[in-house]
Amino acid sequence: MNNTLESTHRSIYRYLKNKANSLEGKPSASLLEYKKDQHRSSLRSFTDSTIRELFDSIEDSDIIYLGDFHTFDQSTRNLERLMRVLSSKKFEFALALEFVSINNQKYIDYYVKGHITELEFLESINYTQSWRFPWTYYKKFFEIAKKEQIPIIALNTEGTLKGRDTRASKVIARFHKDNPTKKLMVLFGEYHIVQNKLPQRVMEATNKNVIQTIIHQNLDEVYWKLVKENKLKKDKIVKFSKREFTMITSAPWLKYESQIYWYEHLSEDPEFDIHEYIIETGAINFSDNVPENFVFLCDEVMRTFHLKIKKHNVEDFHLYDHINLDRVQRHIEKIKHKGLQAYYRNLIKKGRSFRLPQSNHYFCPNYSINRVSYLAGVHIHHLNLKESKFRPYDLLSSRKRSEIFVYFLKQCMCGYLASKLINPYRKCDMYADYKKQLRSNHLKQTKKNCLKAMLTIAQGNDPIKKHIVGIPTHGLYTMARMLGHIFADILFDHYFVKGHPDTQKALKLIYSTDFSDEAFQSLKEIVFNKYDFKNSKKRDF
Repeated sequence: MNNTLESTHRSIYRYLKNKANSLEGKPSASLLEYKKDQHRSSLRSFTDSTIRELFDSIEDSDIIYLGDFHTFDQSTRNLERLMRVLSSKKFEFALALEFVSINNQKYIDYYVKGHITELEFLESINYTQSWRFPWTYYKKFFEIAKKEQIPIIALNTEGTLKGRDTRASKVIARFHKDNPTKKLMVLFGEYHIVQNKLPQRVMEATNKNVIQTIIHQNLDEVYWKLVKENKLKKDKIVKFSKREFTMITSAPWLKYESQIYWYEHLSEDPEFDIHEYIIETGAINFSDNVPENFVFLCDEVMRTFHLKIKKHNVEDFHLYDHINLDRVQRHIEKIKHKGLQAYYRNLIKKGRSFRLPQSNHYFCPNYSINRVSYLAGVHIHHLNLKESKFRPYDLLSSRKRSEIFVYFLKQCMCGYLASKLINPYRKCDMYADYKKQLRSNHLKQTKKNCLKAMLTIAQGNDPIKKHIVGIPTHGLYTMARMLGHIFADILFDHYFVKGHPDTQKALKLIYSTDFSDEAFQSLKEIVFNKYDFKNSKKRDF
């Protein structure tokens, strides 16, 4: 990782961790002890490992622990992936979860067997008071369990942290004794799965008659040590010992962002309504003070990509979300160009984030860190063009469709690069993924036309206008967004992170006001140089 990027990431990490800690307040003595134990444990030496080695250990084990950072959906996504792997290999297994009290086991059984509804289940276990972390994170486990009849075991109890571990260990030991041929996947708070906590108590409860694998997730100290040793790569797996691993599948500051959201919203919401929450999309807000965070992200983008824009211009903006949708609609109605009106309405319909024309106003359906950082990139791109006296509305309302496509592509690249800077583990569909989609019988013809045109433009040298005949403005944007994200993903991972000199050439082109075919081809040549983009695809894990 280049020094500039590391400096930016450490700045973001400190900003979000300090903010999360300030909201958490002073931890109890027992929680502080557990935190210190995890910190000491994560400072141990480790060696590189592989997903194959991790799966081999899982396959040999009776009990597998996965650490859960309760506010962070990435923790639970990895359990879902591991469950699917075990299911595909026909292993008999059960799932043990911390968030349901052992006194409510019967309600789990009722729900998994389809005897009660989702709402009845959540009300029966008093979810809003007993746990309160996002149900959307855990819901998928139950859907898999219901479909494949996988038993789910409750592990939660009240009392001290040590007492809860002890009681959970007895439930785990009893299950293993009664079901010696079944594996047990245990999702428990990350502080509890340190070797001398829950795993040790299970060993004692089973008289050491058990094989266990411990899987930590996204430990801060491991992440930064990998950065220091220049060994960090996407979806990294390391091991402390034969049966103790750490999965690095996210940047550590993102879990603190999720914690900020929880403290500022769900944890203290007296009007929390379970009926509304069940249909919640699971979108995460980047805390209440969105404007302050937006400016912080803009500053980080400018510092990292060596862009100079006056501070007062950066701070001159307005963010609107779905609550202000009527105001956004009124702004769109004032646009004289009917084609552009249709374009912006289509963006709203698709749930896209965007800049309103002839303004410094931005629409952001929800304030996830990915969306806010993406818009920060769009904002910086707009301000950079503005300093060159470029007027996007003049281009967008013209008939220069090839240039409109390239303008959209550059804007989407800037947005995606900013979001990759904040979330380097972000993924997008790549060339091979879109080729696969094109073979689908369920694809609408309009989407198929856009895909075909985008893939042809990506691999050819013909004039752009040859391949965009009949495609409306929102179609041009769809094509540019798909290709722009591919360009930006490659540029970030294979050029910027490695400090490649061609990065600056590409950035100069991206932020320029040249939207010609020649500029597009030059940019494509830099990004695709010596990169097998036709076989590129989204990472699976």
